[in-house]
Amino acid sequence: MKHIYLRPMLEWRVGINIDWSVPVGALGKGLKKQFPPDIWAQVEQTYAGAQLADNWQALAHTMSLFRQIAVEVGEHLGYAYPHDLHQRVWAYVEHIRQMERP
Repeated sequence: MKHIYLRPMLEWRVGINIDWSVPVGALGKGLKKQFPPDIWAQVEQTYAGAQLADNWQALAHTMSLFRQIAVEVGEHLGYAYPHDLHQRVWAYVEHIRQMERP
């Protein structure tokens, strides 16, 4: 999810900030130096540990950061973020998380 959805959104955010003047690097390798430490700390929280709870927490951070950045990018480019869809997806993910494991 991070490489298909979050990374491109982060790259677009950087592109907006630098007026699309400099490439970020292959597979987002230059992203860290383009973001303030507080945003980069949020990116780091999207990585999971070995425990199941760590993976759910990382997914929650990924979805939250994606929403935050996508709203900013969308506003700049003239698109509205689909907040209702985000809420439905979030509810579905939470439903799956709450399901009992066999």
